[in-house]
Amino acid sequence: MAKGDPKDVVNKFLKAIKKGDGATMISLLADDAEVVLPGSFKVPWSGRWQGKDSIGQCFRIVGEFLDIRGHDVKLMIGEGEHVMVLIYETTVARNTGRVLHQETIWLFRITKGLIRHWQAFEDSEQIAWVWDDRARAWSAPAGGGKPG
Repeated sequence: MAKGDPKDVVNKFLKAIKKGDGATMISLLADDAEVVLPGSFKVPWSGRWQGKDSIGQCFRIVGEFLDIRGHDVKLMIGEGEHVMVLIYETTVARNTGRVLHQETIWLFRITKGLIRHWQAFEDSEQIAWVWDDRARAWSAPAGGGKPG
């Protein structure tokens, strides 16, 4: 069982991600942990994953489809059992070869030294584009706007 300050637990988890150390990642989760990765139904790891077995499956799917090249913590804020992390991530989709550069925010809730909840706030449209050949890339025109 992991012990320590919530920020220490999250730091251990993030280091395990960088190393591709799935066993350590799983060991830092509570048995009834929940991971929320919002996004398109086309992206196989998007959704709500509950319990270590389910979350382990999610981690395997992510590892199968993504090559995480950079995972740099820009900011970490802790308040009680909650930790928020701003991360700059560079990822390559193995099936398309497309590269994603994004800033993402991850919110964790740590109880009894273990991750009970992890939710990602990411650019799910860009993730869908990077992963799925059928999706189209969209860039905002000068001055903003929406795709037409």
